[in-house]
Amino acid sequence: MSRSFTVLFVALVLPLVVCGQYLMMPDSTNNRVVLFDPFDGSVVNPNYFALGGGTPIHAMQVGNEIWVSEQVGDKVSRFDLFGNPLGAISGGLDNIRGMGFINNTVYVTNAGTANGAPGNAVVMFDTTGNNLGYFTTTGYAPSPFGVLEHMGAMLVSSSSGNDDIHRFSLAGNPLGTFHNSTSLNFVEQMNYAKDGNVLAAGFSSNNVVRLDVNTGAILASFTASGARGVYQLGNGNIMWTSGSGAYVYDVGTGQSTLVYSGGGRYVDYLLIPEPASLSLLAVAGVVVARRRS
Repeated sequence: MSRSFTVLFVALVLPLVVCGQYLMMPDSTNNRVVLFDPFDGSVVNPNYFALGGGTPIHAMQVGNEIWVSEQVGDKVSRFDLFGNPLGAISGGLDNIRGMGFINNTVYVTNAGTANGAPGNAVVMFDTTGNNLGYFTTTGYAPSPFGVLEHMGAMLVSSSSGNDDIHRFSLAGNPLGTFHNSTSLNFVEQMNYAKDGNVLAAGFSSNNVVRLDVNTGAILASFTASGARGVYQLGNGNIMWTSGSGAYVYDVGTGQSTLVYSGGGRYVDYLLIPEPASLSLLAVAGVVVARRRS
């Protein structure tokens, strides 16, 4: 096989896998991963790759893999950057939601006790999927929903009291309330705003709030019915999601516009590196396999 044919084969077989920066979101209604432009929130690929169901909540890049938490499936499914399945992490997980990737450790929020799971807790894994233990959130952030790295520690959001968002050390020691008020309820995803403060999606309070990164005090908010995911775009507008899909909130007009219809969940950053050698190796493997068959 000539090199020119190999390159052509890459172009034909992998037209949707382009190096660059994206935002990704699991669509839990249509069971697929959707890609958006990180600058303006426009849809880049409405069906990047299919998911097997299990109510996917959070798709997160872990090195050269994409890990997807499944709330009902009670597992974390793993894919390569082309969307090919690499297996799943299961056992010891039940009713999982959002995840965080901090210092090469993956933190997975857990709320159930089936499958040997620890109940309201954050379960930890290394990047190869080995279970590193867990820490309980009972009494601090019952029914945890999201994890965000914060000043050498982490924030854990909750769907119920005592705290909307509680701060824990990376080892799981409670460090105190970050935010708890009647203005924000059932917090799902958290992310950083461009000004360095914290954005939080309030599912029951039907809003997205911006919290002071140091004190947790509310600095601003806007209406976002049934908000689940949140991410500030490069142009300053804010993408937020709900059971209806993905919206972009225009900070200038104060209006939200639906940009994608489906089961909106958490929004996270995806970097597909310049993969010329990776793509060619992948194709070479296919060619070799065919020659040997």
